Order: sequence, then structure tokens, then C-alpha cells
Amino acid sequence: MYQVFIAEDEPAALQHLCTIIKIKCPNFQVTGTAENGKDALEQLGELKPDILITDVKMPVMDGITLVKRVKEKYPDILSVIVSGYQEFSYARSALRYGVCDYILKPVKPSALQESMRLLEGRLDEYYYGLRNQVIRDMCTGTFSESPRFRRIFPEDEYYIALLRKNSLPRRFVETRGIEIFSIKEEQMMVYGRDEVEALYICPGKLLFHNSFYQMMMHQLEKEKRTLAFYTLVLKETPVAANELPDVIRSLYYTLDHRLIIGKNQIIDVDQESPEAEQRPDYDSVSLNRLKFLIKERNFRQLEDEILRSFAEWEKKGYTQLSVEEKVREIFRIFRCENMLDESVENSEYFIDDAFYYAENMNKLAENICQILCRNRMEEVQKIKIDTPEFFEKIEAYMKEHLSEPMSAQKICSVFGISQTYLSRLFRKYSRTSFSKRLAIFRVEKAQKIMEENKELFIKDVASMVGFSDQFYFSRIFRSVTGVSPAEYLREMKTNQTELAQEDDNTSPDSDLF
Repeated sequence: MYQVFIAEDEPAALQHLCTIIKIKCPNFQVTGTAENGKDALEQLGELKPDILITDVKMPVMDGITLVKRVKEKYPDILSVIVSGYQEFSYARSALRYGVCDYILKPVKPSALQESMRLLEGRLDEYYYGLRNQVIRDMCTGTFSESPRFRRIFPEDEYYIALLRKNSLPRRFVETRGIEIFSIKEEQMMVYGRDEVEALYICPGKLLFHNSFYQMMMHQLEKEKRTLAFYTLVLKETPVAANELPDVIRSLYYTLDHRLIIGKNQIIDVDQESPEAEQRPDYDSVSLNRLKFLIKERNFRQLEDEILRSFAEWEKKGYTQLSVEEKVREIFRIFRCENMLDESVENSEYFIDDAFYYAENMNKLAENICQILCRNRMEEVQKIKIDTPEFFEKIEAYMKEHLSEPMSAQKICSVFGISQTYLSRLFRKYSRTSFSKRLAIFRVEKAQKIMEENKELFIKDVASMVGFSDQFYFSRIFRSVTGVSPAEYLREMKTNQTELAQEDDNTSPDSDLF
């Protein structure tokens, strides 16, 4: 519900405007009125409405001055001017202050209704962008209290869950994939720092008979096809809107400290008891053995030693966060012994990739060994495959198989390269990640399909470009294009109609009449 403030010194005209909004504009409510601009300005600072409707001529402070002051102090408030016909030229000067509309007196209900409809569209877009920013800030720990927070989260209570599929996000370097947001029409808000993560914020009123836990189990069932492993952190009991930032922070903290590579987990933070986190540790013997093997350039035994360590960490159930610390320690040892070649020197990128593409601990160990021990063997082959032509072959293959399930592992298998090397190629030739590039290709193909056949259902388009979930497709589509598939279709049809009308108007036959 959007809020309207009306400044009007004529009681009958004021009542008339209030009645029209109450009867004809169901998504708006009048939250304050004033008989002059000065009183209006004082109330606006406290009420912070979305829209100001003001008459031009008022005592103490006129409408033009009021609009000017509002623009300076509260630039987010949208202004509408009402005035008599004889004041039109005077009121027109208000356009320089960003007035959204000008309505003549006596105000016709249809005119005000149409003006409010257009403003509602602007407000919807504004609050959608603001909502996304607030959720992003809450997830990244940069949130600060906003006066419009309750407008974004108007319900009394919310349920929250955090689902991470297959990996932790890229936390070491800013190589984040596509951010995922729910579309404007969805009441349940969804945010993901990349394409394999989803934070669900569900208004309590959406749950009738089913529990929030049941709803999330249904969501997991839908995601099953794309899961190697998952970590679901949820709070089964609802929370008040003002508790959201703290609870979301606790969900991310729990995810970071409890995620175990290759293990499916469902964690209820309400039942979570603080546990001392076990951290893998190298004893001095193991460290010295690593250093000895590095100095001896004994890559085979060095690889065996690293694989043994990972197997031991998996057996003891160490978390991904703990394993990351030890991986970085191994990299530091290699760097101190001058055993990182130039291509791997900026190791944070490769650590990110190693974890991101690991479906289990064994695969992670292989990824790390690939970087540290086997990369020299790959360097020989690199001369042949590190070319734009080879990269173009990979992209061509991706475009030809967009309707099929696709992963970095599959591409590596087809072309006989490692995931580390695949990541290296994408960074070099496309300046982006494999997953982001794949998403762009799928959206581009979806756009082409919709252009060629505008009558297809969106779920069918999604299936044709490799998405089993229509809503997930919509989020990916919006993240790439800025609009949902439905909005894209509407824009195309509108543009087509306008072009057709232009053709009719400019046709040779039109000159005959």
C-alpha cells in the first residue's frame, strides 16, 4: 500500500481528492493532509509518503514553493500538481522541479486514477530495486537501518531459509557469478549471491496448511536434478520484520561454518547448539615431509601426500571453511619454495575455482593436485590449446547443446582438459566465469526463440534452453537482461504493434485518402 499526502486549502476539493483515492485507487491510502505548504512540509519529514498531491495556490506557502522544497529535502517523494485552468502557465514552471503530473481542476476521477496508475508503476520499479539492494546489504553484512525498510517488509512475520547447492560462493576474490533475484510479481523473495544459492524470505501469510519445512522439502525435490550435494539452513519459526538482518546474518554464519563438501545437510538454527569447530592441522612431521617432497621435486609422492590429507579430513568431517584454511597453507608452502609458476601465482583465483567446482572431497583434492602438481604437464599441452580458436570451439559446443544439462565437468570431459584450465581459458578470453557465460548464452537463445514464436509459454521456452524450473529461468533471465521473460514478451509485442502502425501510416495507399 503506497502512501499519499494531500496539500489543499479548499475543504471540498480536499475531500474530493481523498474520496477518489479511497474508491478508485485501492493500492493507495491518504496518510496526511495540510491546508498550506508550510504545514505540509513539516508533516512530510515525519510521514515520508510516496506521493505528494498539492494545489498551486495556498496560503503561507504555495504549491510551487512546496514542490521545490520537497525536491531538495525528500527527492524520493513523487509530486503531482492540481490547479485551475487559469493557473496552467504558472504551474508549468513546476516541471523544472520534477513534477510527475499536472491535473486540472475540477479534478475528474478518471484523470486522477490514470495519474496514480502511472505513478504506481514507477513506485513498483523503485521499491523492487530498493528491495534488492536492502536484501543484498543484509546478506553481505553492510546493511544500515533504512526509513523505508518497513515498506519493503510490511508483514508482521517472515520465514527464512538459505539453500546452497554444491559449493560455497567465491569468497576470496570478486569473481562472483550472476546475482539471482526474485521477480517483482513473486511474494516470496529470493536472493542469491550466485546461480547456485538461494535465500528465501517468505511472508507468513503465504503459508496456510503446510509448514515452512515442508515447503523447503518441496523446493529441494524440484532442485534434485542439479544437486551434487546441498546445505539447507533454515529457521522454522517466523521472525518479525525488524529481526530479519540479524537472522539472515546468523544463517550465513551457520552456512560458512557447517558446510561439508559432498555431504547433504539440513540445519535448523533454532535447534543448533554451539559446537567447537574441529580444524584440520598439520603436525610438524607432515609439514616437513611436504617441504622435503617439494625440494626433491617428487610430484608423485607429493600428490599422494596431499590426497592422504584430504581423505583424513573427509573421514573426520571437517568443514569447508576449515579445509580452505589448510589449502591456503599448502599454497603458501609451495610459494615459499618457489614452486608456483607464474600462471598460478595469483592463487586465490584458483583456490576459488577448486572449491567452486568440487562435488566432493576427492574431487577437491584432485583439483588442488591439478593446480600444484600436475600443472607442469599441462603446460606442455597448453601451447596447443591455449588459443582463441580452441576457446571458440568450446563456446560453439556450449551453444549447440544449450537444451541439455551442462556443467563445467561435462565440458572438461568433452575437450580433455581440467576444470582449473577451463576456468583459466574463460578468464583469459571472455573475462567472465563459465557459469555466467553459460547463463548469457541460454538467455540469448531464449530471446531468439521468443522473437521467432511469441505464442510459446514461458515454461516451454525455459525447457528449450535447459531450465527445468520456470521461476529459476525467470530469475536468470532478469539478472542478464534486467527484465523478466513476460516483460520482454510484452515489450516485443508492443514494439511490433507500433511498427505495424507506422507502416500503415507511411504506406503509399495512405496518401490516397
